[in-house]
Amino acid sequence: MSENQDNKRYALHTRWWVSVLLAIVCYSTLKYLVPELHSANPTLGKLIEAAPYFAPIVTIPLLLLAAKQLYDTDRPNNKDGEKEDAENGRQD
Repeated sequence: MSENQDNKRYALHTRWWVSVLLAIVCYSTLKYLVPELHSANPTLGKLIEAAPYFAPIVTIPLLLLAAKQLYDTDRPNNKDGEKEDAENGRQD
């Protein structure tokens, strides 16, 4: 890949913190805000009652996605230390 493509790919994967913030918002909403709602519909009322139990189920995949995105931001060095050798002025 060219250096420009590497930079674009790297820039796309640096958004791991968005997933973390989204996880926090989803958890807070499902755990604390949704139970405060009141509905005349009995089916919707049961979903509202169950929302706090769904909070970790929704949050955990978002945090796993954030961990994957953070892991993907590491730029791997070339194999066999070629990058380090080039920086030190060594050539084989």
